[in-house]
Amino acid sequence: MLLKEDFIRYSLEINLFFLRLAKEHSIFAAASLTQRDIRVADELIRLKSSIEVILNNAVKLSQGVISSEVLASGELVTGLTLAAEDKTRFYTGIPIDTNITKMELALKPGKSPMNNSVLFESVSSLNQQAIIALTTAIESTEKLMANVLSCNTFTFLYPLLIDHVIEETRFFTSLLIKLQHMEDLNIINKALAEEFKFDWNEIMKEHSQFIRGMLDPSETRLFETADAFAKEFARLEGGTAETSKQPIHSSDNIRRALTATTNLRNFKRAGTEGILACKIKSIILPLLADHVTREANHYLRLLKSLNTKPSK
Repeated sequence: MLLKEDFIRYSLEINLFFLRLAKEHSIFAAASLTQRDIRVADELIRLKSSIEVILNNAVKLSQGVISSEVLASGELVTGLTLAAEDKTRFYTGIPIDTNITKMELALKPGKSPMNNSVLFESVSSLNQQAIIALTTAIESTEKLMANVLSCNTFTFLYPLLIDHVIEETRFFTSLLIKLQHMEDLNIINKALAEEFKFDWNEIMKEHSQFIRGMLDPSETRLFETADAFAKEFARLEGGTAETSKQPIHSSDNIRRALTATTNLRNFKRAGTEGILACKIKSIILPLLADHVTREANHYLRLLKSLNTKPSK
């Protein structure tokens, strides 16, 4: 049986990471639509606001409870998140609750008391609210995707990016559902294994492709760097004979992924800084740049946790 303290910590860490991504997905989708679909954009903004309420509660419940590894990873917020939110709010006119970010920046790590029944019930309720909101997000995004593919809606987002969002949201919703069931297994290790089945190398590849496609054609050096990352992660995904001969958790593949992801994270972070400083020509919202940086930080933490395990 999953221990209550593990349920609390892992639930909060998943919610802090993914609810922020989910609310930002709604911002990006709303900002990408034309005036014709203003009602759809308004629905997405309302969804964003409802997710913010849940995220705000998650942050309050997390003070002194979550791990120092997650807090230090940069997957929840970075030093650029607040500036990226302010600039994105300025560009799009979409309201963003930056107080949530300020609260997250002030979070301290700790360990949940073993018999904290009140916190357990609060977190269980939080998970259920998140599952409902994320299910709505999946339905909204699937509807948007259907309209885009049938040429009934125009968006400045790539269809692959929309599909990318749907798959991410499905996956993290499934993790929360498993936690709610308190399954009789080591949920943390299983979740890590599930995340690798989800294939973060593919996500990093797609991020590189999106960045490549959103850069101005004059940004030749950055375009070529993003393209090189896309090719590197395609190889890590199992596209070459050399990598496909080895299991995904082999020490060699983990080392390769660690190096590639660290380099890509640094590229994304530098890109966010350049976009905020108006030194990079692109159609990338600052918050999108910070968003993909946080995802790389999350993957790096997973890789480091595997890299420290003794090989069998």
